[in-house]
Amino acid sequence: MNEKAIGVPDSQPLNQILYGPPGTGKTYQTVNAALEILEPSLLQQHGHDRKLLKAHFDKLVSDGRIRFVTFHQSFSYEDFVEGMRAETNETNGQIRYAVVDGVFKSLCSDAQDGGKVTSAFELAVENLQEKLEASGGRLKLKTVRGKEFEVSYDGGKTFRVFPLSTENDDPYYVASMDNVRKLFAGESKRGMYNPSYVDGMLRYLQAECGLPAMIEAEKPHMHAQPYVLIIDEINRGNISRIFGELITLIEPSKRAGAAEELKVTLPYSKDSFSVPGNVYLIGTMNTADRSLAGLDLALRRRFTFREMPPRPELLAGITIEGAEGLDLAKMLQVMNQRITVLLDREHTLGHAYFMPLQAEPTLVRLATIFRQDILPLLQEYFFEDWEHIRWVLNDQCKNPAEAFIVADSALKLPSLFPKVHDKLRQSPQWTLNDAAFANPAAYLGILATVATGYVTDEAGD
Repeated sequence: MNEKAIGVPDSQPLNQILYGPPGTGKTYQTVNAALEILEPSLLQQHGHDRKLLKAHFDKLVSDGRIRFVTFHQSFSYEDFVEGMRAETNETNGQIRYAVVDGVFKSLCSDAQDGGKVTSAFELAVENLQEKLEASGGRLKLKTVRGKEFEVSYDGGKTFRVFPLSTENDDPYYVASMDNVRKLFAGESKRGMYNPSYVDGMLRYLQAECGLPAMIEAEKPHMHAQPYVLIIDEINRGNISRIFGELITLIEPSKRAGAAEELKVTLPYSKDSFSVPGNVYLIGTMNTADRSLAGLDLALRRRFTFREMPPRPELLAGITIEGAEGLDLAKMLQVMNQRITVLLDREHTLGHAYFMPLQAEPTLVRLATIFRQDILPLLQEYFFEDWEHIRWVLNDQCKNPAEAFIVADSALKLPSLFPKVHDKLRQSPQWTLNDAAFANPAAYLGILATVATGYVTDEAGD
């Protein structure tokens, strides 16, 4: 087996998914999940200082130790692993295609060498830019065969090559600085665009800009720092299309350095690739979009799942101005119990929607949450079955003035469909009662079993 990334508790799985209904803080919790892997002692000592934890998280992001990506239907293997990108010559309009690393392959490359290649290379490029500035924007270099050429570089992904003796009409060529980095990291020149100039640039960086001849190799993952990729909404992407052949390589037993290590040849670059043992994947999954039962089986077998249920207890102690008798925690708990009976527990309401009330415990804020978050979500859950939504809100037990959803008295079928209205199958037509959102009794009534003048079906049993 490969050795554990240094400083990572043994309990942390290499691949995990935080799952739960909307509003349970899954994306919010990825900060803690990442720090459990990267800085566990910090999390243990300052677990309640969100500002401090977020600052350390952001620093790790800027250092390249954490990457973040959101899956969606258009996200592809080319975005995640590697793909071809078209680049146009600014002078003659000719198009060339270069292999570009995706977010996952890029993270794995840094994890393999602990960022050493990146750090050394970036420092050398900074020295190159200083030399270019001092020399008026161009430097004279040589290929391995002694052919002279000049280069200019503005800090992007490519540098310009100006051959000093050529029969070509083009005044310059374009070469990839990323290919220079790959060549330094030990990759083959095969398939690279303008490889002689790429090689010449590498030799100059090593001879004049402080780039070492090579990075000293270490035993794989001996003291490797962990790296984290956070995949938000992992179930929204086409998993087989995004991961491709790498879905097998992310298994702990198939990682680089493991007893059953596997490598694949990538389709575009033809590089030999394996997933380092110090790369951790953290996904989030909204169960309202897709249940665990409907999740890609290949993904389910390779990830550990951590449920993120609603936590009404986090709302305990919040007193709403103007509705002092309202128990927010109990209200959320009861609404979720009703949803569980009518639908399932995967479509409940998360506590995060109500967390802004900690800083602003006003009736206006509560009304905004219900109007902009809770009601639209219930409409989505119940496919606009207004009667069931009324049951969740206990509107059937309220005085009509306190109900969020009421019969639409403005719809008069005889006037809408003269002479034929009696042929229509008449069902209740519902509308939102705007006045109820500002009425404390509307929220208090969610918990009531009997309202003045209105009796529940159970009351007569």
